[in-house]
Amino acid sequence: MNSLQVWTSPEWRNEAEQWIDAALEAFGVRRLGPAEQPRIRFWSTQLTVPTDHGTLWFKENNLGQLPEASVMSLLGELVPDHVAAPLAIEPSRGWMLTADHGATLDSLGSDDPAVWARITSDFADLQQLVAPHGERLSEAGLVLMNPEVAANFVENQLLLHTGLPAGHPLFLSAEEADGVVHGLPAIHRAVEVLRGVGVPLSLDHNDLHARNCFLPGASNEPLRFFDFADAYWAHPFSALLVPIEHMREQWGTAAGDPRIQAVVTAYLERWTDHASLPELRAAVEPALKLARVHRYGSWLRLLVYADDASMRAYAPAALRYLRTLTEPVLAA
Repeated sequence: MNSLQVWTSPEWRNEAEQWIDAALEAFGVRRLGPAEQPRIRFWSTQLTVPTDHGTLWFKENNLGQLPEASVMSLLGELVPDHVAAPLAIEPSRGWMLTADHGATLDSLGSDDPAVWARITSDFADLQQLVAPHGERLSEAGLVLMNPEVAANFVENQLLLHTGLPAGHPLFLSAEEADGVVHGLPAIHRAVEVLRGVGVPLSLDHNDLHARNCFLPGASNEPLRFFDFADAYWAHPFSALLVPIEHMREQWGTAAGDPRIQAVVTAYLERWTDHASLPELRAAVEPALKLARVHRYGSWLRLLVYADDASMRAYAPAALRYLRTLTEPVLAA
């Protein structure tokens, strides 16, 4: 059975609710009503559980993103003020139970660039705090995407695409694969630039936007980030790709828009202990090229476990990032 079949089955629901009830009992929390299943997607499903301590959220991921529960648990230890840490996890199944932290930042409905600057700046603070802990996060299951191997990763995956039947949604012809290969020197050049800037590898959220962070309880508190299922241990500046894509769409503008440039600058200013602002700025576009590799990779590890309909629906997203690896982002 695929994930969608499993998550709609009575057997799965019974197992999940038994685990939830055991966790509630361990915490001395009382359930106030039946759990509801607000969303089922091929990449994850959630249950909401009303309790005498507020609503709790249960999540299970597609097997391609199984480590998120363990990664989130460790992040809760390393940066407790910056993430929505789970209350309980079952690592072998990727289950986690998390408190509802209230409204997410998108609930403000604001198009103020300051909101995006807050997201990227607060996430930069998180990245710097976790930068020394790559080995522990890797042991928890966080996938490593060292810039040095990004081009090799792409080239190796091309064998998968060209080896599929011609009608498969992820199929690439030999000519299309050659087109990707011809772009790989640009990835190598990007890595050379990044190698010359003294910024350590850290956590790339890989889906950083206003729906994936909670409003803080007070103005002087950091945002709490969640949904790290797509995350990589990689070059930290790659985390800017998704915010830039969202800003371009939100404002109907190009990446050269002064508002977007101001958000990028606010993010980079958090890194000036490592290099000068001009040096950091020169590293952004190369990191964004690698970010497309991250987006492609996260879709691919999900699609391995996709049902036929989901494969048809989402394979184009994976291939889009593959085909646009070398296209400029900030200059677009």
